[in-house]
Amino acid sequence: KHSSILIIDEMSSGVGTSKVSWNHIGLHSASVGSLILTPSFLQWASSSTSNDDTVVTTKKIPAANIKGCMWSVFGRTGYLRVQIKPGSDVRASEWRLDGFPEQDYSKVCDAFESLYNIKVSKKNVSSGGASFGTTDINNGFLVFRESILAEEEGEAEGGEEIISLELAEVSQCVLPGNNRNEIEIQFHESDTVEQGTDQLVQIRFYVPPDPEADPTDKESSTAAELMQQAIVTQASIRSSTGNVIVKFDETQGTFLTPRGRYTIELFYKYLRLRGNKYDYKIKYDDISRLFLLPKPDDYHMAFVIALDKPIRQGQQRYQYLVMQTNKSPSELEILLDEETLQKEYGGELQPLMQGSLSNLVAKTFKVVTKKKVFVPGKFASANQHACVKCALRANEGHLYPLEKQFVFIHKPAVLIRFDEIESVEFQRFSGNAGSTRNFDLCVALISSGAELGTKEYVFSGIDRSDYAALYSFLSGKRIRIKNLQGGGMDGEGTGVVQPLYEEADRAEAATLDDD
Repeated sequence: KHSSILIIDEMSSGVGTSKVSWNHIGLHSASVGSLILTPSFLQWASSSTSNDDTVVTTKKIPAANIKGCMWSVFGRTGYLRVQIKPGSDVRASEWRLDGFPEQDYSKVCDAFESLYNIKVSKKNVSSGGASFGTTDINNGFLVFRESILAEEEGEAEGGEEIISLELAEVSQCVLPGNNRNEIEIQFHESDTVEQGTDQLVQIRFYVPPDPEADPTDKESSTAAELMQQAIVTQASIRSSTGNVIVKFDETQGTFLTPRGRYTIELFYKYLRLRGNKYDYKIKYDDISRLFLLPKPDDYHMAFVIALDKPIRQGQQRYQYLVMQTNKSPSELEILLDEETLQKEYGGELQPLMQGSLSNLVAKTFKVVTKKKVFVPGKFASANQHACVKCALRANEGHLYPLEKQFVFIHKPAVLIRFDEIESVEFQRFSGNAGSTRNFDLCVALISSGAELGTKEYVFSGIDRSDYAALYSFLSGKRIRIKNLQGGGMDGEGTGVVQPLYEEADRAEAATLDDD
């Protein structure tokens, strides 16, 4: 869409423009809206409406904080970069705006010179399609330019800009796998973009090694490793603000999903996972549920963190974080004084806490994040465990029937709420007369209008001794059971069980928290 410009109080002799505005202007990391220039400030207002109070729909730069302005044209669209003076109240160092008609350059120049006494400079952007060049990391930006080779032997010089990345938007910068000559940069995903809009979430750079360096030397840093260190420093990926409330060392638990060892640090509003390669910052508002699930060995425990916004490692997303800990007696130091603990957390935490490690992890998360921790209820398998061993597709794991949901761990971790289930079906089971040692449980979900067909989860290879416990549990929950063929192990089944969650009740059930 082309922008439309509206000029009020046009310039006349001795009188400057009082207000200039453009519509359909996009602001980087936000959405599309209107740009308004007045003698006092420069303002962008989103054209989308939101009921979320945390979504900023208007941004403003005071006139005194505008440092400079650059104009670029790519295709038929004009782009504007507004530089902001350091130390101002505006957190960003630069605004990037797009959607200007190419012919509006003179109007933009007149407006900025008249209102702010700033000359708009032209900045050429490379459009030749080159994918190699030189990099410059400075002032919080990574700038990738065309590589211009001189006729005489010497280093390549940077030409026109190919891409410019604001490092404040970088969430991860790692060397993927064992490759010491590549870096992978991941970016925060914005919630404010319009539906269906593409976002840049990842980019990789290949950094050629020094031809004179010894490839077998593992001690010296490669060019890619040096570049990664510079990006991490400028992007402040590993820095944190505020005081750590409690810290769990990587030796106190191993993450099964995503696999690896991470140190956990809990702050007031968020937690950090620090690993050898990946660091994550997770807000407590993005945590939907917490689970503490016992493993069949009666020693290890699985602590599951369910997220509304999955974390990413390369192309893989993880919505459920599964940490394996244990029941060994432990002590945990809370890094706050008693007065602060009493004021902030009502005395539920003490400066020094003792108990099993798994319970200390669960209780600390519950109090600090203010989220419930769900544990198994009345279900017990034939071996008196809270789960049954099975497989989902080709991955073995354990299925936990909880009071209002199924949880399967660990790969892939799956959570199925009972109010999402259309029916369940016992497959490959023939009662006492059967010769098979295992059976499958097929869970069919309620299909939405947007989906074609019914989504199913098949938990296979469940020991036939667990049939009676599962049948009794599902019957008690009044979940619709298909294809019983006589029912339970004693041959006295009642056939199809009427569902507890009728259509009229599902909307209400969806608004209730588990208890």
